Amino acid sequence: MRGVRQADQGEDFLRGALLLSIAALVAKILSAAYRIPYQNIAGDLGFYVYQQIYPFYGLMVTLSMYGFPVVLSKQIAEYRANGEREELKVFVSLAFYGLLLVAVLATISLYFFAPAIAQFMGDVALTEPLRAVSFVFLLMPFLSIGRGITQGQQDMLPTALSQVSEQFVRVVGILIFAIILLTLDYGPYGAGVGAAYGSLAGAVAAIIVLFLCSRKMVWSDWFQLKENRFGVFLKQSLSFFKQSFFICIGALTFIFFQFVDVFSMIRLLEGYGLDSAAAYYTKSLYDRGQPILQLGTIVTTTFALALVPLLSKARSEKQQKQMFFYRNLTLRVTILIAGVATLGLIVIMEPLNSMLFTDRSGSGVLKVFSLAVFMSALYMTGAAILQGYGQVHLPAIAVMIGVGVKLLLNVMFIPMYGAFGAASATVLSFVVMAGSMLYGIYKHDQSLWGKGKPYGAVLITFVLLYVTTTIWGTFLGGLLEPSRLHDTILALSTVVIGAVTVCISVLVLPVFNEKEWESIPKLNKMRARFRKV
Repeated sequence: MRGVRQADQGEDFLRGALLLSIAALVAKILSAAYRIPYQNIAGDLGFYVYQQIYPFYGLMVTLSMYGFPVVLSKQIAEYRANGEREELKVFVSLAFYGLLLVAVLATISLYFFAPAIAQFMGDVALTEPLRAVSFVFLLMPFLSIGRGITQGQQDMLPTALSQVSEQFVRVVGILIFAIILLTLDYGPYGAGVGAAYGSLAGAVAAIIVLFLCSRKMVWSDWFQLKENRFGVFLKQSLSFFKQSFFICIGALTFIFFQFVDVFSMIRLLEGYGLDSAAAYYTKSLYDRGQPILQLGTIVTTTFALALVPLLSKARSEKQQKQMFFYRNLTLRVTILIAGVATLGLIVIMEPLNSMLFTDRSGSGVLKVFSLAVFMSALYMTGAAILQGYGQVHLPAIAVMIGVGVKLLLNVMFIPMYGAFGAASATVLSFVVMAGSMLYGIYKHDQSLWGKGKPYGAVLITFVLLYVTTTIWGTFLGGLLEPSRLHDTILALSTVVIGAVTVCISVLVLPVFNEKEWESIPKLNKMRARFRKV
């Protein structure tokens, strides 16, 4: 009976983990995609304002989604396994009040120092949007503790629903506030304030969902400090924040890069020779690459990262041959999908830019920026493999080095090349990060890529993709008059041509061997049917 019960618990845990992964994926897609209609509504200046304040919100939501809850749930599970109920409640209450203290300090600091921060950014008009976004930090303790407690009890549904509801309400709130405030002539900066309050509404909705899904729980028991233990409080808080930071540093990568651009680009673009208005506009064109980069990375890593647990399992069972098999397959899938996505974006960037953001302005910069999709996907996959090997510190070090390289290259490149310099700095920073991950894998395994023949097939796939899509784009582009509708037709039809080309190439060319095809049975059946045809 005990064995059956443990098996059921294991199945429940896996179902919960899958649910949480799906919810996180949906939340990420919503978080990236809504910026496109927001730019269409608020215009380029409105989009610039929002992108200047977004990293502050992004920092809070990442910590309260991927950082603090993970550490809390891990500690809670350990306390429960040891039957230490009272110690568990003390730990949670200390964590909550530690988070609350940090949240209050962050809110006060951002609110009162907003004029100085806006001045440092190069745009004093950002003061009120910064003050508005400061309030979201006050909700971080409630989101983190609520998600951490429910996850620690292996109940993933409240966290999953809270993540999706937060992003859904936030997206709807941001777009509605933007429409209303722009209609009332509050302008782009007023729309930025509304976007901050829309984000606040999303966080409130997430808290409500968390508590509604856990109505049987007596929440007050978790927030009671029974004695004054300031020394314990300080020590535990520091340890808690340290663990949380290293756990979610990978998820914070894009946020850190955006912080570097937020605090450096306007001043450096003015050094390039642009006046303030031109610098704001140029930054808004550059920021069109952010949702493209996020969505591209989500798509390119989703399939590859699904193989990482199999790699970790093979390693734990000391099946070295199987471990190398999954490692090689994971890297090749990443290179294939990320390469296809990057090459496709470069080919269709002009019509895609018009389709998504109303015109083709800044397409050259976005083409350079698209190269970051490939390098960031390679970094994230490499980091996941190393974490599966138990080397969790290496990806964190790589992020810190990458952020330093990004800042240094921004300072060097932007005064010389403008927005192209910023895009190049992002790409080269990810090159350094991806290279460090691949080197870490090589040092661990004394090998990296496996056999070269499949990579030759991948390269041929890239060439065929580029040739077919370029020919189609040139042919159809010559027939259509320039307009947003025609650009939409051109972009989407080229995507279809590219997808067909890649599918046929992967099915015909030796990108995967027979054993690899057998490890993905549904695709193997499709391949068998295709070969019969």
